[in-house]
Amino acid sequence: MKTAVITDSGSNIYYENLEIPADLFVVPLQVIDGETSYREGVDITILDTYEMVKNGKLLKTSLPILGDIEAKFREIKALGYERIFAVPITTGLSSTISAMKTIASQVDIVFDYFDCYTTARVQLECALKAVEMFKENKEINEIKEVLQDMIDHSVTFVLPTDMDHLARGGRLTPLAAKLAGFLKINPVLYLNEETKGKIESFTKVRTMKKAMKVVSDYFAEHQVDERYRICVVHVLDEANGQYFLDMLKERFPKTDIYLTDLISVVGVHTGIGCIAVQYVKVRS
Repeated sequence: MKTAVITDSGSNIYYENLEIPADLFVVPLQVIDGETSYREGVDITILDTYEMVKNGKLLKTSLPILGDIEAKFREIKALGYERIFAVPITTGLSSTISAMKTIASQVDIVFDYFDCYTTARVQLECALKAVEMFKENKEINEIKEVLQDMIDHSVTFVLPTDMDHLARGGRLTPLAAKLAGFLKINPVLYLNEETKGKIESFTKVRTMKKAMKVVSDYFAEHQVDERYRICVVHVLDEANGQYFLDMLKERFPKTDIYLTDLISVVGVHTGIGCIAVQYVKVRS
């Protein structure tokens, strides 16, 4: 069965400097400023989004425009594909999968999906692996088993610093934000299959460098090595991003590690100065 793989801009595919494979399709998520909606990576860049946040805009995010999903699915069907396999942003952060299911039924095309329980590079790696395996004519159950093994060996950590921004967005009470700022507390948040793709608290420490050490220790405990890829990201704080990158490179010298900007659909919620990091197993 000829299968197209579809992902969304949460995978950061527009900014990863890679050639999108022929069988991989993308729909953009939305960044919303009041009554104005921007398609992430199409109508607005990551840096443009963060400049708006820096200037005090309290932005929202949303699943792809339903008309965009429908148009893409009809395009895929017209190209002769018989099935769509989706690897979108996790259900813990977005209702994109639900929307895709509904529209696939309307378009009358076979649909299946895989929940990566996160977004960003882990999501992208799963989508690329699915494309590769469908090209090799692997069965869908085998593909899902391989993707599941990748997810079983992955995690995302988020280290926000702007407590006031978290309070403005309703993710932290104003009192808790003031106390955190006064005590210089840095929350360490995480998401993976264990959290069902929702961002939850891992621990709290007193400085960003201690937060980075907590994450680095977790990576070591889970035996991250040359089979893995690590992605460090930041929201307008390249200096701390580079510091964390250098720390991880020293501790995990055999691992492929790189630095980039945090996708805006996450960064608009965490605020300026946020650092995040993921690992995912990309080789057996």
